[in-house]
Amino acid sequence: MAGNGNSGRPSLPPSLHVLNGNRSKRPVADLMSDVQNPAVPVAAPPVPDFLTPDAVTEWHRAVEALTALGWISTLDTMALATYCQAFADWQRFQRMIVERNSNSLDGLGGEVQTFKTGAQQTSVLRQLANDAEKRANAAAAQFGMSPLARRNMKAAPAAQGDLFPNAERDAAASYFS
Repeated sequence: MAGNGNSGRPSLPPSLHVLNGNRSKRPVADLMSDVQNPAVPVAAPPVPDFLTPDAVTEWHRAVEALTALGWISTLDTMALATYCQAFADWQRFQRMIVERNSNSLDGLGGEVQTFKTGAQQTSVLRQLANDAEKRANAAAAQFGMSPLARRNMKAAPAAQGDLFPNAERDAAASYFS
């Protein structure tokens, strides 16, 4: 039975072909061209105007790191906004829980909700914080913001330049240019 486009191993990014010694025997010039000119250019998307101030702070922090790794483009606005807003929501709910815990007699005012009948359940704040945490973790995984997600992400190799100066090579190059 023949496979389809989804069968078999996923192809490796060109940077890994280069780092692994080009066992695939693809032309090195093509690999380097693919590494230096990605299909989707690395660029920071504009900050959406609907984010809360805490989400905007997280946006700037995340965009700086993701741009340095080459893992973001202008196409990623929604995924990054989802992560930043979920992170800001989680922060807000955590602060509210800490405040209620410090003001309650048993220290669980933000964690446990007690009804008139004496029944207890997880408080609404804790449920909202847990939901925001799940949303933030799911969106963050798309950008490699967890140890497990980073394992599968490959950063574009940074331009390295010469480790040692080579005056003879530079002098020879000046004669041929």
